[in-house]
Amino acid sequence: MSRNVSGQAYALTVLTPIVDGHAPELTAHLDALPEGDDSPLARVGRTHLARWVVIDHVKYQGHGQRHRDHLPPRLLFTSNLDGDLDSYLEALRTALGEDADAVWGHCVGYPGHRDAAGFARWLKAHEIEAALFFAAYGARTVDRVHADLAKRARLIEFALEAQGLEPAALKARFLERF
Repeated sequence: MSRNVSGQAYALTVLTPIVDGHAPELTAHLDALPEGDDSPLARVGRTHLARWVVIDHVKYQGHGQRHRDHLPPRLLFTSNLDGDLDSYLEALRTALGEDADAVWGHCVGYPGHRDAAGFARWLKAHEIEAALFFAAYGARTVDRVHADLAKRARLIEFALEAQGLEPAALKARFLERF
């Protein structure tokens, strides 16, 4: 079994070389992306969490050494997702669309989102196997986590509203709500 799998979740890690001179522009673009529900990555269903990070200098912090390795800049993309990789890559390609091109278009050899087979092949060619992967929600899918969080919010709201109710009224209101 792959170290990228934990329950129904898959850990996708992709490290791609950035075209010479493009790291500052890519960094600025990533910094300007909206966050939370407005993030382009929020459009990709089955995503527990995902992020892009530009790595432009690697600092080695071994015993007695503190120097920077000067490596060509890389773009790190990580995602914890539900289900299989192939269908997720297709969802990533279609949901991101032009946003995928605006990000990965700064990377060496990126074929563009319109080339479905090339897109998946390129990301897989740059995939790194996880050294350790832990799925925080076990066998819970993204949809189940969202439903559980909504139920939790309703329960907290109920608890705040129901303070001081007599037992019979509390039971009646609980049964009415849940």
